[in-house]
Amino acid sequence: MYYEVDLTKYKNKNTKNHLVFNSFNFSPFQLKAIEYELDNFKDSFGKSWKEFDIKELEYRIKNNWTMFLFGSGRTGEVILEGWSFIDWNYKYPYLKNRYVCPDFRGQGLGTELMNCRFNYLKDNNHNIFYGFVEDWNKPAIPILQQEGIWKEIKKSDIYR
Repeated sequence: MYYEVDLTKYKNKNTKNHLVFNSFNFSPFQLKAIEYELDNFKDSFGKSWKEFDIKELEYRIKNNWTMFLFGSGRTGEVILEGWSFIDWNYKYPYLKNRYVCPDFRGQGLGTELMNCRFNYLKDNNHNIFYGFVEDWNKPAIPILQQEGIWKEIKKSDIYR
């Protein structure tokens, strides 16, 4: 289901530290952690998802996407927790591909990933965004509804 959210009344929330990438400038440690996670990438049902790899990541970043990366670790080590994207190639920003690494699921990181993107949009003067929720992911809808004026739209509505 495609949706549009109006964040006009949204108030920024505190989120855990994260990195924002608008260019493909990952450190070798970050890239290694991302590659590892992509090599072992499974969706919420444990199904492998091979369509997404480092080449796809590089393509997205170079083609007007922003990546939000959550992770922790010491110098020389990255423990990847999750990531998400904003695709800027539509009429309004389009939130895509929120992913929480298996070891960090059930700890609120999905909501953190949403909030960091909401904050980023508000900080950059964007009050409207688009998104898509899979039919099986109905629990995500209340999160969106509580943060802004949410409405279901047709896929054709998202194009410029």
